[in-house]
Amino acid sequence: KKKLIPFNKEEQNEITKIFNKNNKLMNQITYEKAKIVREDVFKMLREGTSLNDYIAGSLKKVKQEGKQEGMQKGLRKGKQEGIQEGRKEPILNLHKKGYTSEQIADLLGFKLNIVQEIIASSMN
Repeated sequence: KKKLIPFNKEEQNEITKIFNKNNKLMNQITYEKAKIVREDVFKMLREGTSLNDYIAGSLKKVKQEGKQEGMQKGLRKGKQEGIQEGRKEPILNLHKKGYTSEQIADLLGFKLNIVQEIIASSMN
């Protein structure tokens, strides 16, 4: 692990002032990311990079990570919904032909409660 070097009072004041203006960044950063941010900010201050430029880049990165995470969640949800939709047609077709929920579950290899839920939802 790298040892964190504490900020001097001037650095703390500058960082606090700019982070207070950009509360969104601090609200979106986890504790672990905050430690990395602290190391990055300290290095950046030593190299003379603008703190505003750093924060703007960090906000962009956080937004990109959030967008990517949202897309992944959406894909997983869409896949689950697609699977559920794919189950409906054969279940409802067999139900229309007079098969019981138990028979449909047995024939298709689905759990009985899933078959019953799909049949019940189609009657609403």
